[in-house]
Amino acid sequence: MTKRKAVYNPEADKKWAENNKDHQRYLIDRTSTRRFIRTKATEEDLAELKELIALREASYPNQLNKNNKPIN
Repeated sequence: MTKRKAVYNPEADKKWAENNKDHQRYLIDRTSTRRFIRTKATEEDLAELKELIALREASYPNQLNKNNKPIN
């Protein structure tokens, strides 16, 4: 039995991106956040992020507005 060789299909990527815009944005944001934390965040940034994470966890699954108040 021979294995099929993977072939890059840009049309399929484009179609997936068009059909999954929210998920694609989520993945991009998650990757950017992780990269920032690993490579550029200062101690002050990390302290602020810890506070934001605690607020987010306390209100989960509700979203927070710009003032860190739950959106109902």
